[in-house]
Amino acid sequence: MAFRIQAPRVVHETIDDETIVIDFDDGTYYSLRTTANFIWQLLETASTAQIVEAVCQHYTDDSAEIESSVRAFLDQLIQADLIAKTDEGTSQSVLAAIDGPPLPFTPPLLEEYTDMQDLLLLDPIHEVDTQGWPARRP
Repeated sequence: MAFRIQAPRVVHETIDDETIVIDFDDGTYYSLRTTANFIWQLLETASTAQIVEAVCQHYTDDSAEIESSVRAFLDQLIQADLIAKTDEGTSQSVLAAIDGPPLPFTPPLLEEYTDMQDLLLLDPIHEVDTQGWPARRP
């Protein structure tokens, strides 16, 4: 099972060790740190099994605990409609990109914020007609 990000409705940007994900349909934004950020980076290039394997190699903890946490996190991303399942192929080189010693495992967390919904939904690009944006006055 592979995944795809629900673009163009969902956009994301990674800065240092945090990924910010914005859903422009409802104005909700999400913060993904540590393990959640690591998983997000693998989403479009790895299958569920490959993601679990990569997290098991990158973090120290019981592999059953890691697998359970990763699968629950992927389910949360699907429930939030940030990603969707796809049948497209995945990369075979996911694990080769992982370097450094294993880190302590913390369960991935989907931090949801709605405090800027009004501002994100006020974006004038959302309020376009068939003429497009910007609509200049005669």
